Amino acid sequence: MPYRRLPNTDKARIRSLEAAIGKMRNSDYYAPVLSPELFNKAEKKLIQFRDAADRYTKALDTQVSYSKSDAYQTRLKNARMYVSHFITVFNLCVKRGEIKAQDRLFYALPEDMGELPDLSSDISVIRACENAIKGERTRTSRGGIPIYNPTIAKVNVHYDLFKELYDKQCQLRQLTEESLTVVSLMRPQIDEVILEVWNSIEDYFSDLEGKKKMDACREYGLIYYYRTGEKAD
Repeated sequence: MPYRRLPNTDKARIRSLEAAIGKMRNSDYYAPVLSPELFNKAEKKLIQFRDAADRYTKALDTQVSYSKSDAYQTRLKNARMYVSHFITVFNLCVKRGEIKAQDRLFYALPEDMGELPDLSSDISVIRACENAIKGERTRTSRGGIPIYNPTIAKVNVHYDLFKELYDKQCQLRQLTEESLTVVSLMRPQIDEVILEVWNSIEDYFSDLEGKKKMDACREYGLIYYYRTGEKAD
């Protein structure tokens, strides 16, 4: 026997209520499938939830587009390149004995490892740049010879250029997270309304049986599923 299941995506939630409300509005005659109170409640919740879901979708699209933009990716690439080159030259100096291995600690690098830190993400590049700038400042203030080609000043320039865009990206990410929180808090409320609407629809068509009842309910947005193997039978 097919069973109904509440929508589990935001788009499906919206489609379900839109179907019920649209069917009620487009009926040639009034059928008390939903009471006026439930209809108004469902319509109000649909508008609120759809607006919240749209805001989240737009915020996410803006955030993703910004992070994939040529300007963002170019500055990320340059910051990653300069800090990786700087750390590579630093490690070569350690290998040649020009700089002490323990000086790696100034740069938040393991003392006994001459490898590059993780630079796979934008935040890891930010941290690597900040550690390199802080470490070079500390080491040279204690009499250490500065690293050249590239200098830490070059690293700092490309760090600043990328950090400007990264901060904007963080703001966009925060807006996305805030929008998602609103949607998440509304989901239990919209599910409760959908359940109430579906119960009312099934009650209205309770005189029908089997496929006729399901077809009538489906027109109002109800979703039915077949159990494994049941459809084939």
